[in-house]
Amino acid sequence: MRARTFAITNQKGGVGKSTTALNLGAAFAEEGRRTLLIDLDPHAGLTFSLGYDDPERRFERTAYELLDPDQDVSLPDVALRTNIENLDLVPSHLDLVEIDYRLVGRADWAHILKRRIQAAGGVYEHILVDCPPSLGLLTRMALVAADVALVPVQAEWLALRGLKLFNRVVHQTKRDAARTDLQVRYLLTMFSGTKHAQEVETLIRQSFHQEVYETVIRRSVKFADSTVAGKPVLIFDTTHPGAQAYRQLAKETQKEIQPYVHETSVGR
Repeated sequence: MRARTFAITNQKGGVGKSTTALNLGAAFAEEGRRTLLIDLDPHAGLTFSLGYDDPERRFERTAYELLDPDQDVSLPDVALRTNIENLDLVPSHLDLVEIDYRLVGRADWAHILKRRIQAAGGVYEHILVDCPPSLGLLTRMALVAADVALVPVQAEWLALRGLKLFNRVVHQTKRDAARTDLQVRYLLTMFSGTKHAQEVETLIRQSFHQEVYETVIRRSVKFADSTVAGKPVLIFDTTHPGAQAYRQLAKETQKEIQPYVHETSVGR
């Protein structure tokens, strides 16, 4: 069985990408599904959120080695066993900012991560790739490797401004990599329940229809508290509404739907 891979991505920072990768991954693991988190952000927010909080620490192998085409490594070689059952991590490090130089001139750079994942076969049921807040090389590699581009979107007008460019890059990546099967899903995050947030939610749902998850992640200080504690909120406060929302999201991601052809000004 091949792993189902999610690229958790948005070129805007601070929208809940790492929070979503961590807690959705923890929800899969809680269901007994063998899950791998891959931290592709050189700032290592996801790695930090799992309790690896020493910025100077250099793991023996990180996402850098995973993406270095001259390294003879596999996903299981690089992955760390976390203290959460069924949840592994490929950690990040600042060295990852230099991966571009290792890939200069290689025609196959976009497929390196995909090949590593395919070579792992059925070791994992789910793989979640936490992308940096950009549309650069690392994000494009994740999109080529993914089955689903999961886009956390904050329910604010400013968060919508970049979706036009993001959608253009996603569709260009699908075309360049012949990935007609890549699905795009939008997740409303940091929802405040204000009139402004409700208006933005309405616009997003009108623009992207069934590609927007029904689950909404509401704003809560518990997410920040759990990050400081180095734990997903599902473990930090297991009955919290945020934990329940990510459990609901894990179940919702199992639904397969047909992609919607965007016809609105936001989606173009």
